[in-house]
Amino acid sequence: MKRYLLVTLAMSLNFATASFAEVPTEQQIAQIKIEGQTLLAAEFAFKEKDYKEAFEIYEVLANQGQVIAEYQLGYLYENGFGVDKNPKLASTWFAKAAQEGLPEALYALATCYYYGVGVQQDIAQSVTLYHQAAIKNNPLAQYMLGYLFSSGYGVSKNALTASNLYIKAAMLDVPQAQYNLGLQYYTGDGVSKDLGKAFIWINTAAQEGLMKAQFMVGLLYSTGQGVSVDKAKAQYWYAKAAELGMVEAQYNLGVLYYLGQQGSSSDLTTAISWFNKAANQGYLRAQYILGYLYFNGIGVQKDQTLAVTCYDKAAKLGFPDAQFALGFVYHNGLAGMPKDDQRALAWFTVAAQQGSANAQFMLGIFYQQGAGGINIDPKLAAYWYEKAAIQGMDNAQLMLGSMYFSGRGLAKDTRQAFAWLSLAAMSNNPQIRDSALRLRDWLQRVMSPSEIKQASMLSQSYLSKYAS
Repeated sequence: MKRYLLVTLAMSLNFATASFAEVPTEQQIAQIKIEGQTLLAAEFAFKEKDYKEAFEIYEVLANQGQVIAEYQLGYLYENGFGVDKNPKLASTWFAKAAQEGLPEALYALATCYYYGVGVQQDIAQSVTLYHQAAIKNNPLAQYMLGYLFSSGYGVSKNALTASNLYIKAAMLDVPQAQYNLGLQYYTGDGVSKDLGKAFIWINTAAQEGLMKAQFMVGLLYSTGQGVSVDKAKAQYWYAKAAELGMVEAQYNLGVLYYLGQQGSSSDLTTAISWFNKAANQGYLRAQYILGYLYFNGIGVQKDQTLAVTCYDKAAKLGFPDAQFALGFVYHNGLAGMPKDDQRALAWFTVAAQQGSANAQFMLGIFYQQGAGGINIDPKLAAYWYEKAAIQGMDNAQLMLGSMYFSGRGLAKDTRQAFAWLSLAAMSNNPQIRDSALRLRDWLQRVMSPSEIKQASMLSQSYLSKYAS
């Protein structure tokens, strides 16, 4: 069982205000000593992390109407540098600087209104201020406005406008804008789908250290989207994000080590280490995989009791594969558990309702046989078999086709029988394939050419639902 899905991520919000402080030259430092309390002196104190001195100078200059000092004073109040945090005073000073058109202050004040920090939350006002800052080429405002248009929050959703704003911010080196623009090219949202451009922008953000982008570059290299498959590079980028604590990257990195790279064997020890890191952060896929490994003794000493514990954690938090696994344990009386079809039925049911084809198939068997204390119900059996069959499960296709073939519990329907048996006949399992072919061959002898054509078209329609 080496078939695990790699996980993906979507767009998110991530931004902050920034300070103007830069490292002064030796000539500027000499000027500081001559002039005393100047803006440059405040910036120098800030850079040296002498926030109290910086605050005192900025306060004097701000009260004199110096716009940058007004903004910086707001920044110090916002972050509690050299003074106690005071969101209300921070927003007040941002507002003073914003009135004079300072782009950074417009952005900072917009953010205050967006979150309701120091002011009453007002999304409409935040949109207005972001727009004013974006016009003045503030890259963070351009990104944020793009995010709002992308999500339709506070404005009418417009993916094209979002992409235009993301492009402006991305060209000005805002990693989050580069990442979100890359995702738009990846999905074709607001722009023509272009996996090559998606890779370029997401990779640019990854190079800037954006964790989500590093994960996505790993995914693109792993799956060969927009770039040639390269498991070594996928491993490199997953590791970057995994080391920053991203659970999806830790899990996917574990999968790569579990499967092994081209021409190399798997590294189960390292794989299990990464699965454990993700599991310890509550990642359900990792908890389930650890359960599977312990249950089968793969890379670890076989411990089915511990496996059941792992399954139970993930199952109770709603992970369908783990729910099916617990049902399987109870149904077969494994891991020292007594056989208990009622508990198995309960777990199969919750997993089936979440789309687990394995659980849906097992529910079909339970309703067909009357297991777990329920009455025999062929119609419910067929219902669950079809749920699994439409996902491509070959044994469910065979069971459903057989029910339509025999008319046991269902109205006999040669067209439906032929359609499902044709799909089961494509199975890689020789027993399923041979059984399906044998029944379908019998049907071909009693069906007219037009009936066979209709049934074949029906079979193709079912196939298209899971093979696309």
